[in-house]
Amino acid sequence: METVIVPPGGGEVVSGGEETDVKVLLDASELAATWSRYSEGQSGPGPHFHEHHFDCFWVLDGRIVFDAGGRRVEAEAGTFVAVPPHVVHTFRNEGPGEARFLNFHAPGMGFAEHLRTGAPFDTVDAG
Repeated sequence: METVIVPPGGGEVVSGGEETDVKVLLDASELAATWSRYSEGQSGPGPHFHEHHFDCFWVLDGRIVFDAGGRRVEAEAGTFVAVPPHVVHTFRNEGPGEARFLNFHAPGMGFAEHLRTGAPFDTVDAG
């Protein structure tokens, strides 16, 4: 694999709209990385867990609220959250304003392809 460089504003748009944007920055077996923008009130997937990988987040702007392992975490810009396998979690932007964050899946487990096509992925609904 060669070095990956994504310039500002770059990445592959897999979801774009008025309320939520998601761009794939890296799609590798070892690591999947995305950039996301959520409008106030937007939520990620419902409660779920992963059997074989970490789901990690780095909040860049705004605030994301996580429910992870029965714990509520209000993550301001600059916060890093790493959710290990088998821990039920979900997240949302309760505001105020927009939130931007990086999301990392390690190993990648096909996350980017899941975003593109809905292909099966290492995720279990816990709702």
